[in-house]
Amino acid sequence: MNNNAQYCSIARTGVGQNALILGGEVDCVMGEKPSSKDEPIPWIELKTTAEPPNDHPREIQKFERKLLRFWAQSFLLGVPKVIVGYRTTEGYLTRLQEFETQRIPGMVSRGQGTWNGNICINMTAKFLDHLKTVVVGEGVWRIKRARNSKQIEFRKIEETGTGNIVPDTFKAHRDRVLAAEIAQKLG
Repeated sequence: MNNNAQYCSIARTGVGQNALILGGEVDCVMGEKPSSKDEPIPWIELKTTAEPPNDHPREIQKFERKLLRFWAQSFLLGVPKVIVGYRTTEGYLTRLQEFETQRIPGMVSRGQGTWNGNICINMTAKFLDHLKTVVVGEGVWRIKRARNSKQIEFRKIEETGTGNIVPDTFKAHRDRVLAAEIAQKLG
């Protein structure tokens, strides 16, 4: 086990009319990475949580809310499977359960129905549509929602550039790659 080693999934996807490129850390891969880039990578996301009691509706709702976070992260990055380790309050692992990412929303709808995957995706699409009308032009923006607040704050914090989000070395590399691609097309 090495906590420093990690996989990174970079996924091109869309939500509504919004094209996205997302990157995120993924815990592991089951087997070998496929040789064809058309085949999905068998990523696995690992999670731990307290064992939910079967007869406590409030605890089941709490677990279903956790499943929303597990599903959203895995769904957006193209991770097909989540393995959840259930633990005692002392931190001892008691059992494992595998979830197919695509089946989590249906499982929740057959349970207490704490959330709906279609509503989550539609809300995300509307948020991204709104975001494109607010965050325009160059600069660095901060998007913030205070705990227990219903308001989302959009604030431009730098008029130009990318802040420290994109390193100068990457920008220089990207400029060289783009210049080479243009030169090749012009021939």
